[in-house]
Amino acid sequence: MRLVRVCLLGAIVWSLSGLGIAPSGQSSGTVVDVNIQNFAFVPQNITVALGTTVRWTNRDSAPHTVTSTAGIFDSGTMNRGATFTHTFNTPGEFPYICAFHPSMTGKVTVAVGVALIHSLKDSAIYPSVIELKLGQPVQLFNTATDGVLPGVVISSDEEGRNPVFGVRPFNVEVGKVTTVEFTPDRAGTFFVTHRPHGHNIVGRIVVKN
Repeated sequence: MRLVRVCLLGAIVWSLSGLGIAPSGQSSGTVVDVNIQNFAFVPQNITVALGTTVRWTNRDSAPHTVTSTAGIFDSGTMNRGATFTHTFNTPGEFPYICAFHPSMTGKVTVAVGVALIHSLKDSAIYPSVIELKLGQPVQLFNTATDGVLPGVVISSDEEGRNPVFGVRPFNVEVGKVTTVEFTPDRAGTFFVTHRPHGHNIVGRIVVKN
């Protein structure tokens, strides 16, 4: 059984990597574009995986900046056609403004990626326990080895009756990746459950301060 589990986890990491998804602890290596146009950041708010590079391009004739409100990054003056990049290697929320036009605001949310695989055959979720930090943005990538799992719930109870973190019940299918984004807003032990149709699949999410 242990060998099967190792092979299963190896398969899911391989399949998620093939879809451009980086599980926890791995950099995504991707580039996400944000345009500066009509005196706005477009899109204004984005969520990216850990290790993502964000590239801003000024499409306006007026000069702008991309300036972190926490002093983490600053593009300096960007004239028309100029680009600025920053790679986000720390999870969290990173608001920014244009120093010339403070009403222009944007935010990059950097989430830790966690891969989960659901198996109807084994009545199990791999890994069975994941540990997260309180207030740490999360992208939970879900797929299945067999069958369709409707009604997967992140809940405060093992029966899946009390959803938490603002996540609604979702479906997981073979060959598809269902991405769920959330930020744990309280510490404790929570559950990823699938109970419909007589199945008894439960994994745990441990949120620490």
